[in-house]
Amino acid sequence: MSSEPRKKKPKRTDIDETDEAQHLEALHLSNVNEVDLTLNAVNLEFSKKNYLGTSDSELDKSISESEHNDSDNTSFPSTQTENVSIPPAPNISSYQSIVSIQQASSSERSETNITVQDSTLSEFQQSLIKQCLCGVNETVLCDLFVGQRSSSGAISIVDWPETRLLQFLSNLQLLFDVFLKQNNKGFICSKIVANCDMILFNQYNLIEQIISLSETRNGFVHYLSARVLSSFLIIAKTDINNEWLETILGFLTTENLNYLNFNFALEIIKRVVEWKDIEIHVLEEPDAQDAIRNVDCVTKSFHDSESFDTSSIKGLIIKSLESKWPELISKIQSLIVNNSSIDNQMCILTFLALWERIISVKANLSVIDIKPFYAHLEYFVQILNNNISSLVYKQLLSLFNEVLCYGSTLALQDMVPDDTCQLAHLVVRYVKDYRLLDSLPYRREPGSTVNSFVGTIPSTEPSQSNVDKTLLQKMVLLVLKSIAVTIKETRSDSSDSSVGSDDYDFYQDMQLIERSIRDVLKKLDAYLKSCLDFHPETPFCKMMVHLFNDQDNYLMESMVCTLDIAVGVSYRNAVFQDLAVMLNPVHSFIEFLKIVNHESDVLLDYLVDSETCFLLYLLRFLKFIRRNWAKFVRSCSEGNTRRNNELDDTMTVLIRLKMQINRLVSRDLFPYNISPILRLLTVCENLYDGQDEFS
Repeated sequence: MSSEPRKKKPKRTDIDETDEAQHLEALHLSNVNEVDLTLNAVNLEFSKKNYLGTSDSELDKSISESEHNDSDNTSFPSTQTENVSIPPAPNISSYQSIVSIQQASSSERSETNITVQDSTLSEFQQSLIKQCLCGVNETVLCDLFVGQRSSSGAISIVDWPETRLLQFLSNLQLLFDVFLKQNNKGFICSKIVANCDMILFNQYNLIEQIISLSETRNGFVHYLSARVLSSFLIIAKTDINNEWLETILGFLTTENLNYLNFNFALEIIKRVVEWKDIEIHVLEEPDAQDAIRNVDCVTKSFHDSESFDTSSIKGLIIKSLESKWPELISKIQSLIVNNSSIDNQMCILTFLALWERIISVKANLSVIDIKPFYAHLEYFVQILNNNISSLVYKQLLSLFNEVLCYGSTLALQDMVPDDTCQLAHLVVRYVKDYRLLDSLPYRREPGSTVNSFVGTIPSTEPSQSNVDKTLLQKMVLLVLKSIAVTIKETRSDSSDSSVGSDDYDFYQDMQLIERSIRDVLKKLDAYLKSCLDFHPETPFCKMMVHLFNDQDNYLMESMVCTLDIAVGVSYRNAVFQDLAVMLNPVHSFIEFLKIVNHESDVLLDYLVDSETCFLLYLLRFLKFIRRNWAKFVRSCSEGNTRRNNELDDTMTVLIRLKMQINRLVSRDLFPYNISPILRLLTVCENLYDGQDEFS
């Protein structure tokens, strides 16, 4: 206004002083921007809230001075000459000064707010590291949202700087992690409970704000927000707003697929489904934690066994997902057919991983709840071909192997579920009749290697083989499991009392099944020898051990399958004697002992470890030795040119293992009842001693 151009005043003798003053006042007000007035009003209202403790006295003083100036300068002289500049109206000048003051004050508040928030986040984080918030103000989380309200009154963490947003989400994740760990031990810091309750009651609409972060393009924010929401659901269980869950699940069934939202929802659901109770790490034992925990911490005791039981939220999510499953299957089928983009593959891989987690026995979900998720598997077996990427192929094999969880459940069941049997039959038929093995994309570019998680990466070793061993392992294990399930089913049928000894049609069917199994094993044997550098005369039972020598869980499960197939074939008195050579379980065990350098300590570690099915394998193998001692002795001496055959080496390992187990049992240090294994080891030792006496 001060730089306003000079204007000539028209001569009018019929305008009195009052009209002239009103005319000039209107002239000045017409040049004021309406936005400035609106901003002025907002700033005045915002300043009165005094969020950060700023004094209102200066602002009130400015306003009062402005009002005083307005009252003193509402009239102008009646006589004015031409070419005289008109001074700015005092009231407008006062408003502009107020706006300038308020804008400067707002800038100072913004800078102060950022400093206060960063300091609050750091204080909050340091206390969480010590697993206690007793020394932190109860309103610490509330203080983070001061000055972050929009015109609707809701907070807007989306507008925060990415650095502060990441730190805030990390602090929430750490808060939930501490809550879950302490809850598992039976006590929780009372202030941690209070902060979690504040989030549970959804003050400041925080949950909706975190869900809205699914739209962000920042991968770190996207990942952290999904983890925070999954941890929140695990803590809240069924005490949640159904709209939150519907919003998350709604991302999966939108008409126009949004890859970000789709993966966001899948990651949340997958993490909740696969959640299991936290095991206390040795570094988190009480002695190690006392050094950092606040000794004055006020804790709450939790004695309810259901306080850390997640079955309720898992069941709620699975039930909600069930109705959307057929539509999801259709979308994934379409994506697999058109899996040209990286976003496509990410959605496919995440979905298949979720499907695997739902079916996994480790999820501890109800058998009734997960039964609908066994449907549609047949289509995905049919689309296994070399046109799909190796990563998608590998994830599909992982899914099928989880369905055929032979070492963990199926081998222990008397009856195999129909859905599982159908998948096993389909795999056997596709290997036998549709050349499924030939479609395996196990070859890769020379000079590259494949990691089971990240895909194909360059290799620094020029002599590196161009075979994706992980893909081969998954396929071979799937075929062995399918055969073992089929054999188990036929044995169950043959033991059915309703089948008479003269039922010719039934036994014809059994012979046809055994012929199919022999064909599949022959194809698998020839395929492995063509892919890997094995001698043409190497028995399949030895070749299998070397194939899985770097994957303990695969190795143990494959040996259980081979043992059960061999026993099942001999049980049926099969006429195919070459199968007995291919599947000789004694040769597999001897080869396994060579890999572990005949160390009984390694076998003891496998027995204590719950990650493999070695206990089941050893139990069944010792029973096999007891029933077939002569065959065991003969197999140990086959193909051995040494003066002392493998019998002595094998029995030495077993006897040492028995002694180690006895020492642990005498001190009450063995984690479970190992008596059946001890009895079988003793029987085998007695048979060995009798063999020495006979020799």
